Amino acid sequence: MTKDKAPTTKRPRGRPSLRTQQETHALLIKAATEVFLSEGYAGTSIEAVARKAGMSTRTIYKTVPNKASLFRLVANDAIKTSIAHLDTPARETTAENAALALSRAYSQLVLGEGGVLNARAVFAEQSQFPEFRDNYLSSIQTVAEGFDRRFVAIFTDCAPQKDVDLYEAAALLRSMINGAQREALLNPNYDGTTSDISAWSDKCTHFALKALKCSNVTDS
Repeated sequence: MTKDKAPTTKRPRGRPSLRTQQETHALLIKAATEVFLSEGYAGTSIEAVARKAGMSTRTIYKTVPNKASLFRLVANDAIKTSIAHLDTPARETTAENAALALSRAYSQLVLGEGGVLNARAVFAEQSQFPEFRDNYLSSIQTVAEGFDRRFVAIFTDCAPQKDVDLYEAAALLRSMINGAQREALLNPNYDGTTSDISAWSDKCTHFALKALKCSNVTDS
């Protein structure tokens, strides 16, 4: 009489576990962002992004139909992150400090390395790729609206002068900050540090706050 052999445990066979759709989406955006920033819009291809992400072009085409849509996907993700940051109520106890924090966050978006590189790419390639320009303009408009909305929320209760339009004040403040970006675009050696960007942002914000003359804003 033979003894029954103990059952052997077989190793599971087959492909490794696949990434979830969310993981694939995040990996695609990260890879595309890096390629767009390093190669520009013209130099970016779906194949290059696929290599960077370690996925097939077929996988990418299941998400977006072309390069313009891929850039839009990247831009929308950046907008979502930016708006969430700008719309987050500041912990500062005064309207002035909250406005300074808001302006610094916006300034880092437009004057930081990524903001300047994107703007340069648009100016260099807008005639050849109008969809790139349109996507970019739509993106910055959405961010601008987020900034204005938060600025107005900060100062709604601070009783500014009756003839002051808070949305107009927000737009003027953004315009001052954006002025530094135009200079950065023309300077190939631009290297805006976080401290330099914050200093410029604070200078613009203090100027705007003095013009508002709100009752609960200090005279600093």
